[in-house]
Amino acid sequence: MGLMIGQRAEACGLYTPERIRLSRVRAGRRDIVDTALPGSQILTDNAAAVRDARLVVLAVKPKSFDSVADEIRGHLREDVLVVSVVTGVNLERLGHRLGAKNVVRTSTNIGIESGVATTYWMAGPDLSPEGRERAIEIVRSWGDELECNDEALLDIAIVGVGCGPALVIEFIQALTRAMVTQGMPHDLAERGILSLLRGTLALRTAAADRALSQYQEEVITPGGITAEALLAMEEGKFRATVINAFRRAHEKVSRLAPPTG
Repeated sequence: MGLMIGQRAEACGLYTPERIRLSRVRAGRRDIVDTALPGSQILTDNAAAVRDARLVVLAVKPKSFDSVADEIRGHLREDVLVVSVVTGVNLERLGHRLGAKNVVRTSTNIGIESGVATTYWMAGPDLSPEGRERAIEIVRSWGDELECNDEALLDIAIVGVGCGPALVIEFIQALTRAMVTQGMPHDLAERGILSLLRGTLALRTAAADRALSQYQEEVITPGGITAEALLAMEEGKFRATVINAFRRAHEKVSRLAPPTG
């Protein structure tokens, strides 16, 4: 995700590649970074990567957070803005472990790559007005942004938007397979389902004041084929399965967070 964020910063004109530093890039991805973001700096020393930086985006696995924090603490500017995309690490822990005042926590997704991410975010209690303006500029460059005033919502959001693309793709593949099972060629089935999704979203966008259920009601003819299909989904406990999947993922967020102490 660090590379995606760097690419968006460059694409939006926030930073030139020469001002973008990526640290601890895996050996197998160095060529990818060189191609995707030519001119950026690829470093192996986290402390050197953050030194004198006014903005640090922390995009590491939760299990790596403490070790990375130990490496960069003491090398951050006093006025640095830290934007975290680390799952499960709360604002208090971010500020304490990094020794930073201007911290922002986000829950986002891979849509950053194309500037269509959905990002829930929350500011730390000591975030300066300047830091807030900069943080908004950053998250808006990723796509849609929704500010939260309850940090617990970010743990829900990371499942909804972080896992969301994989869950939506799973549903797309299921619909595609259903059409193929009935005889539709795979390429035509997939194109049709993707077009269906675009059209449905366009309808919703054009009339944002209408509830989604209203569109559904327009399609459901009493005793018709849509009603039959929805009945089969209910018999298969479709909604309960989705809710249970979400619940289990949400429970795992807390288990992924590094232990306090």
